[in-house]
Amino acid sequence: MIEKAEFGKKVNRRPLIVSLLLSLIVGGLGSFINFSVALGLFLIIFFLLVFIYYPSNLSKLFGHWQLEKHGVSYYKLISYHDRLKMIFLPDRIDYQFISFSQVKKCYIVESDKKYDLQNILTIKPAKQSFFPWLRKPFYLALDLNKGKILLDLSWNQRHDPKNTLYRISNVLKIINEKIN
Repeated sequence: MIEKAEFGKKVNRRPLIVSLLLSLIVGGLGSFINFSVALGLFLIIFFLLVFIYYPSNLSKLFGHWQLEKHGVSYYKLISYHDRLKMIFLPDRIDYQFISFSQVKKCYIVESDKKYDLQNILTIKPAKQSFFPWLRKPFYLALDLNKGKILLDLSWNQRHDPKNTLYRISNVLKIINEKIN
């Protein structure tokens, strides 16, 4: 049996570095006009990237989650504050943990269709876009005693399309064994 299965990408300092570099480039272009335009462009681009773009796309860019021995751990992305904390302090990430005893049912959501362990091999996942806002829904859905959790699989489908379906079928099998 699998000890641990990881999906998605772990958050790192990339959002801050990319934001800073793009802001510097745009601000540098603005310096041909004058310093105040350059500074304004730098601040606007940096603000848009760090406070709007990355927080809204964080789950698709860095939607790391893992299947463990006793449950599933995933990034805590509940509030805007949690997302900003992940961007500015990626070393101090808060994880949410779901015990298998809390899970009632699990299935895959691809676009608008649901797939469970019996029909998972009939999935023909769509090719995922480079741009996170254009990615098609591809999730592991966990119905809990209180609510539902959607764990993103689009990053894996984008970067490893050949193995993602096999890996997720193993995860569904393990979760179904644990909850039944």
